[in-house]
This record gives sequence, C-alpha cells and structure tokens, in this order.
Amino acid sequence: MRWKRRVCVSVAVGFLVALAGCGGSVEEAAEVIRPVRYREVTMAPTQVERRFSGITKAGAVVRLSFRTGGKVETLGVAVGDQVKLGQVIATLDNRDAHLNLEKALAALEKSRIQSENARSSLKRVKALYENNNVSVSEYEKSRDTYANAAATFDTDTRGVRLLKRELAYFTLASPMDGIITSRAVEANENVSSGQVVAVVQAGDSIEVETGIPELWIPHVSRGQLVSIAYPAMPDRRFEGRVTEVSFESDKETHTYPVTLVMEGPGADIRPGMPASVIFSFDRKETEAGLLVPVHAVGKDYDGHFLFIVKETGNGEAVVSKRRVTVGDMVSGGFEIVDGLASGEKVVTAGISFLTDGKKVTLISL
Repeated sequence: MRWKRRVCVSVAVGFLVALAGCGGSVEEAAEVIRPVRYREVTMAPTQVERRFSGITKAGAVVRLSFRTGGKVETLGVAVGDQVKLGQVIATLDNRDAHLNLEKALAALEKSRIQSENARSSLKRVKALYENNNVSVSEYEKSRDTYANAAATFDTDTRGVRLLKRELAYFTLASPMDGIITSRAVEANENVSSGQVVAVVQAGDSIEVETGIPELWIPHVSRGQLVSIAYPAMPDRRFEGRVTEVSFESDKETHTYPVTLVMEGPGADIRPGMPASVIFSFDRKETEAGLLVPVHAVGKDYDGHFLFIVKETGNGEAVVSKRRVTVGDMVSGGFEIVDGLASGEKVVTAGISFLTDGKKVTLISL
C-alpha cells in the first residue's frame, strides 16, 4: 500500500506543476496598429485637363507632276532634300517642243511680212480709189487681202505664245519652300501627264490630327489653344491652335476629327510622329465633385469604397469603410460625386491592409 501512496503523490505533484507551467505561459497578444497616410478631401478643379492621341502631319503637302508627258531628262533632288520656292525639281526632253516653236516663229515672221505688204498695198489702192483711178472691186479685193493677212498674223502670234507657254510645262519647279519626302521616278523614264514625280512638304508648317469623343466635342472650337506633347520629348510641350473641327464623326473610330496647327518652332517634329493633344475644359462649380488620390479608392464586389479617418488623439485614429460613387478621373485623382463630404479625411495609402473599425497611426503627407 505504501508504494501506491507514493505513486498517487507523484502524479498529483506532476499535475500541479504542469498546470502551473501552462498558466504562466499564457499571454495576451498585443494588437498591431498600422501606420497609414491620409489627406483632407478637397474640391475637384473647375478646369479639367483631357488628353487625346494624335498624329503629326505636314501643314502643306504637294504631289508634283508634269502637265505634259515625255522622257525625264534631269532629276535634281533626292528624298530629304530641302528645296526653295521656284527651284527646279525635274525637266523633260523638250527638243521636239523647241522645233515646233521654231517652226511657229518662222511662220509668224512670214505672216508678219505678208500682213505689212498687204497693208502697204491697201494704202496705195485706197489712194487711187479716192482719186477714181481704180474700181471699187479692186479696192475691196485689196482690203480683203489685208484682212486675211492680218488675221493670219494674229493667229500665228497666238500660236507662238501658246507654244512658249507649253514649253514651260517641260520644267517642274517647287511651288513652296519645303522638304522632298518622296520621289517616284528616275531619270530617263517616260512619264505621263499628271503622274506624280515627287512629293514636297512644307518644312515650317506642322499640323496634328486627333479625334475627340462626343462628350467633349461641344467644348472644342476653332481658334482654341491647346498643348501638344510627344513621347520622344517628354520634357517639352508645344503650343497649338485648333483650325478645323469636323461636324461628322469618323465611321471607324466614332470620334470627331479635329486638326490643329502648331504655334512656334518645331524643328524636331516630323510628320508621322505620334502626339498627345492636351485640352483644358472649363466646368461649372456645381458640376465638380470632391477630389481624392487614385490610391485612396478601393473596389470590391459591392463597388467603390474609401476609408474615412476619425482621429482619437496622440497621432492615432480609427478608420471606417464607406461606400462612395466615383465620377471622372482627372489629373489629381478621382472625383467623388456621392458619399463624401468636404473636409473629411481619407486614407491615401495602405488600404489593402485595413478593415472597418481598425486602429491606425497617422502619417501626414
């Protein structure tokens, strides 16, 4: 019996020791308070900035061609060459035209002599007729001869003038200062009338074409000033002015084409470069909502939400989750059109770690 008593005492003592050890290791876990950034809600700006994609093009593009056909004799430009107003681009073989002009000049000289002789003869016959020395029929014959000779001379004069004008058709000159962007023929090739020989673009006139959605097209007008940015030059902005506003939308993009001309120097801008056209639209104050940063707005299955900050003192606060209605996205963030009041404070960073009613420490921006 004595050994049974010892076993019971040992078990009881061990149980009490184990119970005392477990009770001493139980500690209450401390609550983790996360730091968050916050900002006071402000009104959205009454001037809204909108960006639209565009493409750059030359302000003036001319496809040069001859007014007559023939063999290309000289071609004095290459792609990328700068040309001046009146500079010769190409010429055609004009030897046949020169021969025709020489024939016409010879015929003109002959008709001039015949006209002068006929006029002298008419003067002589007229004097004799006035003295009754020749008959009426002879005088009328002399007058008709002079009239025919004068008419022939006038016709030949017009023919020479026309041939001289057509001789200029064999020379192709630039109609403006610009840059050769394309050349479609080579020397010694035969070209027809109207066939494009080269394309010249105005080097100092740059335009940008863009498409404006139906929501904003009523706010766009001719003469409106805009800013133009290029991905290749992110640190620079160019000024532009609206010159054309289409009344009909594009069938493919369903936007309204708008053309702008760039103001000021744009030596680094070339046709075909993509651009970003920046419009500033004015709105009424009643149309503007409250502005919050982009990262302050969260979204789940029930919609958009914000975490509202309620300060409790000593740099701490409690956040509450609130449903809101989000409007347009502007340059400073999202517009909140419902569910938020001016002057309230919202969490701007770290919302993915927050829950409704959670305590936080505040970090001001």
